Amino acid sequence: MLAINAIENFRYRIVDNEVIVFDTINASTTILRDDTTFGFSLIDHFEDLHLFNEKALLEIERVRNTDGLLTRDFSGQYNLIHFSSLPWVNFTSISHSRNFSYPDSCPKISFGKMTEENGKKTMPVSVHVHHALMDGYHVGLFVEELQKQMNS
Repeated sequence: MLAINAIENFRYRIVDNEVIVFDTINASTTILRDDTTFGFSLIDHFEDLHLFNEKALLEIERVRNTDGLLTRDFSGQYNLIHFSSLPWVNFTSISHSRNFSYPDSCPKISFGKMTEENGKKTMPVSVHVHHALMDGYHVGLFVEELQKQMNS
């Protein structure tokens, strides 16, 4: 979340045909349940990693104890980024299904299986963005910032 919030273009959203820049972007992640279904979460961003982790664990537990995909009302929540993970798959590419009749400018980021070879860890990351709000340059800035955060 630090890497997302560090890149201004990742805080842009289109709301009512206007570009809005949010001060803070929060996370909406998929949470896997014991029965292999999943639900969407809402995890507020905190720069303090310990506080963020504490709040994230509470939200994970809440979603795991609910049913259905939508575990809360997300209406009006435009300052989100969608995360998912496929920790079982070392993918080279993935695609997200989209309903283009629904106005959605929220980036979608997916993480894959972490692997290690010759002492070097790698993990695939897929980034889908609204091209009217950013381009490959901004995605590159995000990847650089994410790597910096992962190294620290």
